[in-house]
Amino acid sequence: MKLAIFQESRVGGRSYNQDRYAIAHTREAVMLVVADGMGGHLRGEVAAQITVDLICELFYQQATPILSHPNRFLVNAISSVHQVILEYAADHRLPDVPSTTVVVAILQEDSLYWCHVGDSRLYLLDEQGLRVRSRDHSQVQRLIDQGLLTEEGAKTHPERNKIYNCLGASSDPDIDIGERQQIGPGCSILLCTDGLWSQVLDGEMEKVFAGRHVNQVLPALINVAERRAGAGGDNLTAIGVTLLDEAAASSERGDVLDTEVTPPHKGGRLILESNLEIMHQEILASQVPAKNA
Repeated sequence: MKLAIFQESRVGGRSYNQDRYAIAHTREAVMLVVADGMGGHLRGEVAAQITVDLICELFYQQATPILSHPNRFLVNAISSVHQVILEYAADHRLPDVPSTTVVVAILQEDSLYWCHVGDSRLYLLDEQGLRVRSRDHSQVQRLIDQGLLTEEGAKTHPERNKIYNCLGASSDPDIDIGERQQIGPGCSILLCTDGLWSQVLDGEMEKVFAGRHVNQVLPALINVAERRAGAGGDNLTAIGVTLLDEAAASSERGDVLDTEVTPPHKGGRLILESNLEIMHQEILASQVPAKNA
């Protein structure tokens, strides 16, 4: 599989970044995952870090070299993440359970499988335009679906940041499984957090992607979203791929992934535990009262 790729995360107008993302692959399968941590200072990062690390670990364990049941994998992996977040909070006696959104895409055998929890989004665009966009688990999306609010009006609605579904909540997440999509050369798959999509309308997304690859579109699109959001803007994260013809030349700039040539980067449990230990140390540090308080 040969793909143009792009991945970037920015802090925006915030003092720290709670977004996490990853691209994982074998010779015949590619997985994209984005998580947007929620809640108090630093704690959302923990939930997002657990989400990305554990889903990647499970992918590398089970994609040999493809996933035999992609939708089952998605449900089981996200359910496992939810439980690990709860266990981590209990083991470390956190006063609040960290929580996060998640959106995951799997590309294998000319098909796209995907799911999400919360309001981090997936877009599938092809030569016909915007084919699929995930539906946010948010109050404003409900209003849009009922015809009571427009997409433009949602950008300034007072409840635009409220979601009703996430990992780390007291109740089990409602894992939204998307319909399998046939994909081929020219298809672009974008995963992003609300820091990006809240500043870009669907029509704008469709227009800028027409005839272009993710690495030609997303750098400028992130700049536009960051500028529109201004000083109070949220973290912005986007990862995307455009499927290329197998005869396409590889790029020396590193923005083309050939899964037959590039070896996978397997993180493993040691990376997960190391990342979580760093997160826990940061939480403890953030709870130390200031000397002049």
